[in-house]
Amino acid sequence: MNRTEAKDGKAVFWAAPMLLGLLLIFGGTLAGAAFLSSGALGQQLAPLAAYVPLALGGFVAALWGARRAPAQKFPMGMLVGLLLLGCLFVLGLTIRDAAFLAPAAGMTSGVLLIASLLGAILGVTVKKKKRRR
Repeated sequence: MNRTEAKDGKAVFWAAPMLLGLLLIFGGTLAGAAFLSSGALGQQLAPLAAYVPLALGGFVAALWGARRAPAQKFPMGMLVGLLLLGCLFVLGLTIRDAAFLAPAAGMTSGVLLIASLLGAILGVTVKKKKRRR
């Protein structure tokens, strides 16, 4: 049995990249908030402290998702990015009980989709190292 297959035979290649992407986004946002509150970053850098972890998490998740996909690597890398975006929207609307704001949602979607696109492209084009036996 392949390591990317569950016991019932269905591929679960997207689970680990999704969790890593969420971890990078939440951890990076928490670190950015800590830097902002301590005064290490000025208030003018607040949007940067929010969007850099979002882009990094989407990029890494799509890159790793495209690398781990058994077939059709580019669409699967983009699928991981879209699943990450959907997960963030659901979490934002349910946990925080935040109102849906179109400009903020558009900016978040744009940043995450561009980062996922770049990650999926690099995930497909980067060649794997050949293992010596």
